[in-house]
Amino acid sequence: MKDYYKILGVSRDATQEEIKKAYRRLARLYHPDRNPDPKAEEMFKEINEAYHVLSDEERRREYDRILKSGDERKFKDFLEYIQEFVESIIKGERAKKPRKGQDVRVKVHLSLEEAAFGCEKVVEFDRWVDCPDCGGKGVVGEAETVVCHACGGKGKRVSGIFSFPRPCSVCKGKGFIIKNLCPTCLGRGRVTTKARIKVKIPPGTDEGDVLKVPEKGHSGVNGGPPGDLYLKVFFKEHPIFKKVGLDLYLEHRISYPLAVLGGVTKVPTLEGEEEVFVQPGTECGSTKTLPGKGFPREGRRGNLIITFRIEVPKNLTRSQRKLLEKLAKELGEEGVDKGVSFKERIVGWIRRI
Repeated sequence: MKDYYKILGVSRDATQEEIKKAYRRLARLYHPDRNPDPKAEEMFKEINEAYHVLSDEERRREYDRILKSGDERKFKDFLEYIQEFVESIIKGERAKKPRKGQDVRVKVHLSLEEAAFGCEKVVEFDRWVDCPDCGGKGVVGEAETVVCHACGGKGKRVSGIFSFPRPCSVCKGKGFIIKNLCPTCLGRGRVTTKARIKVKIPPGTDEGDVLKVPEKGHSGVNGGPPGDLYLKVFFKEHPIFKKVGLDLYLEHRISYPLAVLGGVTKVPTLEGEEEVFVQPGTECGSTKTLPGKGFPREGRRGNLIITFRIEVPKNLTRSQRKLLEKLAKELGEEGVDKGVSFKERIVGWIRRI
């Protein structure tokens, strides 16, 4: 069960003045208009809930009785009434004030090249905007109201097992019902729409970065400014490069003659192909580093590390086979298979037919 005394930081025998003083201090600290922390609004609600129980002698006695008995079922019923009451108060207090719209958070997936050199991306997301039919008022024309039949216009009703009033569930504590609600937004004043905007991705954007696009979130309430759009960056899997920090890793295949004799080969980089010199006698698994060809970030740039793999041909022509046999003989390799390949035997057999 919730301990409202603990939430306000007062003892169970605290006076009304002590309770009021504690509430005011905490309310200033956690008010959503002053505290940008996302958890502040929930804490503000808890503080109000505790205060509106302990500041009323009748509710406080009922709460103390339940707290002493430890009856969780009764506390659950009590909590339902109190939370409805507090929720209606908070909504009523904030409904009249202009409020900033909520922020929107969207994932954006980029290739290495897009993130490294910057690009433009089209981002789609659902966004709350003012209802186009009622202009955000929630009603068609001027509001036409009738007294709530359930509470008689009081906004509160005494019902259930508790003697203190709770907000009227029919009119939501207002005391009246609006007859001419906007049929488009059903009185909410806002509707959702599919937003599609073009966003510039700055060069050197890394995975995990969060990019802020001001005032592209949900529209504000009661004339308040719109929220912001936040884009969290994720990288697509690259078919060639592997990124570790700012360095890029690449496996590149070269022929056996190039590995032995050395020479020039073309390797891919973020900017395109580039010629790289292969040292004579390069072994399989050898690496070569190209400084400053990795991922750029804040005026720095990583390296491109190339790992060479020697490509072994699977299907040899007759002339290629003879050359390799000759090389094997020069190198003194006695274990080389010098017989005619299965493919050559088949071809010769077909020719004879």
